[in-house]
Amino acid sequence: MIGFWFAIDDATTQNGCMWALPGGHRLPVKYRNRLTTDRKSTYNEVFDSTPYPTEGLVPLEAARGTLVLLNGTLPHRSGPNTSDKPRHAYTLHAIDGTTNYPSDNWLQRTSLPMRGFSN
Repeated sequence: MIGFWFAIDDATTQNGCMWALPGGHRLPVKYRNRLTTDRKSTYNEVFDSTPYPTEGLVPLEAARGTLVLLNGTLPHRSGPNTSDKPRHAYTLHAIDGTTNYPSDNWLQRTSLPMRGFSN
C-alpha cells in the first residue's frame, strides 16, 4: 500500500504535522488495524507489543500543495493541533490490483471508490 497525503494547509510542528521514523518501513509490522465483525469499529491485531522507537522521529513539515508519499508500513504519527492554524489534508491509499486485500482491513472502499472510504 502507498499513501498519498496532499497538504491543503501548511503542516508544521506548530500545528501538529506528521512525524515518521526514517527506514521504519523496513521494520517488522507490529500490528494491523482490523474491522470488528459488525464492521462498525476497529481494533488493532497486535503481533509485537514493543513500541516503535520515538528517538529519531523526524517531522514531515509540508507546505500547502505538497504531496507526501508514505509506504503503507512506515510508522508515522501526528500530534494534536493546538495552534490557531488549520491542518487539512486529502489522503488517498492505493494498492496493486493483484493484491489480496483483507475483507476485515480497517480501510474499505465503497462501491464507488473514487468517492472515498466508508470509515
